[in-house]
Amino acid sequence: MEYVGQQNIKKLCNFYVSDLHLSVMLLPYLSRQINEDVEITTIFEKIEKENIGEILDKLNIKNKEKILNINWFNSNKDANEKINNAIKKDIKENKDLIIIIGGNKNYVAENHKNITKLINDFEDTKKFNSAVKIIDCYNADEVGIDMRSIVREHDGLLNTSGEINICDL
Repeated sequence: MEYVGQQNIKKLCNFYVSDLHLSVMLLPYLSRQINEDVEITTIFEKIEKENIGEILDKLNIKNKEKILNINWFNSNKDANEKINNAIKKDIKENKDLIIIIGGNKNYVAENHKNITKLINDFEDTKKFNSAVKIIDCYNADEVGIDMRSIVREHDGLLNTSGEINICDL
């Protein structure tokens, strides 16, 4: 499945049962991605950088300082312009990028739409060399039976063991 007309953009989904579950699941993945020199931006409805710091103190994870230094955005606090500027900067510098969106179904859809528009409107699409992963994180209790249709709209699934291609499910 292609996403926004670009083969170098991969759309993943994730389901979690609590903010703590999401954090504990994401942190080892983020640590591995940081080792691969990937730029990471998060857009969460509820989770804040301070909460991540508290969880990191309790886990045995490498790169704690680097994880705390990624772009932790909470769009209830951070303006879309600030989020968009961080993403544009990484794309212009041809950096590989992971954008993680977490919240209720409407929150994820709205932010995903904004990111898609940002990428589609990127002025140098012919020079677009960044590999981008957009990870939509949904609260499993909230999406309920819609989980199957959400999975079908994505290229892969992210869980505690890492990325899984939809065709491998």
